[in-house]
Amino acid sequence: MVRARTALAVLGPLAALAMWWWAAQNSSPLTVPQPLDVARRTIDLLFTAESVHTWTSMVRILAAVVLALLIGSGLVFLARLVPVTESLVTKALLPFLNSVPALGWAILGVIWFGVGNSAVIVVVTLILIPFCMVNMWEGMRNLDAGLQEMARSFTRSRVKMLFRIQVPLLMPYVLAAVRLSFSVGWKVALIAEFFGARSGLGLVMNRARQAFDTPTVFATIVVVLVIVTVVERFVFDPMSQMFARRSGGGAA
Repeated sequence: MVRARTALAVLGPLAALAMWWWAAQNSSPLTVPQPLDVARRTIDLLFTAESVHTWTSMVRILAAVVLALLIGSGLVFLARLVPVTESLVTKALLPFLNSVPALGWAILGVIWFGVGNSAVIVVVTLILIPFCMVNMWEGMRNLDAGLQEMARSFTRSRVKMLFRIQVPLLMPYVLAAVRLSFSVGWKVALIAEFFGARSGLGLVMNRARQAFDTPTVFATIVVVLVIVTVVERFVFDPMSQMFARRSGGGAA
């Protein structure tokens, strides 16, 4: 079974690459570019002077993920520590943030903050906050009731219970929120940069669209795919396994 899964994981992408090559041979370069041309542009966006756009997008996304996690977690903790705010947070604020489309925030970001880093970071943060809130809220709901009851026998302080019991137990959910936010953040960031940035992969894609440079459009997609895959494999997977070992459960 393990060998079959490994073989499928290898043969699947190879088959997709072969189909791409075949489609490129039978299509206009403006429609389906050659894989080799896309590979060259991908290398440019990752390792040459043009990589500044890629890493600018990365910094913006990391900043937005941190802000979204802090704000989303803060709102959830507020709802738990001050029960009177629970309906406001979960039934008013969360549905509002969850329903506004990314394109709407992107346009408003440009109107409010102009073209630059602030607009992109604010837009991405606003889109990611609901993802963090939902993960943290589910984590709060699934905390070990027996462990919390034992903690209450030692202290009645909600603050102490929050930071000494609940926060450590919530770490797998924090990782899940960060993991989801990082991948979604790339999708949102490119939209925001498309409309309101002087640098970043979204700007690269917009310029490529205007110049009918299909290889560069494909390359920006491949760059995002490579970065997300590498971070998943070498950052999030080891962290998930670490939390799973500590908790004695499954991976986050």
